[in-house]
Amino acid sequence: MLLSCRPARWLTARCLAPLALATMAALSGCASRGGGGGATAAPPTAVKAMPPIPDLSQVRTFTEAIPGLPTTKAGLTAAALQQLGELRYPPAAWDQGLQGWAVYDFVVTRDGSVDQKYIRLVAASDDLFAKPAEDAVRSARFAPAMQGGSGVATLVRLPVYFSLDQAARRR
Repeated sequence: MLLSCRPARWLTARCLAPLALATMAALSGCASRGGGGGATAAPPTAVKAMPPIPDLSQVRTFTEAIPGLPTTKAGLTAAALQQLGELRYPPAAWDQGLQGWAVYDFVVTRDGSVDQKYIRLVAASDDLFAKPAEDAVRSARFAPAMQGGSGVATLVRLPVYFSLDQAARRR
């Protein structure tokens, strides 16, 4: 699976967990993409530790059927993140020395764009991070999932990290 900084009915938690873990590893520190959210100084000296993401494998955000998703996983390859949209560090979080994350579920269409009708917040370490992460997810680009040689729509769970250390390096 190709991941960089910048799935059928509902995928089961068992299918989403490896994707989430692989994505978390690939995205650690990518929150600084796109610059800052207003502040230009170094992060506050009292930087709070990054809160851990709890086990979200049993959380379902879509309870209704999503039209257009494959009905079988046979031969289905996952969508691969190519570029996360512009991610702006929330100024209030910067000023407080907060680091955090937000996890989103969404549908990637057969052309690799994010379907704007199907974006749901799974969890966030703080409400300050939910909106900037959603904005980045809405404009993300993917290599679409493939099945039988054709691009297919698929469900993706993506954690987005906000690291003061990484954001400070990008300023």
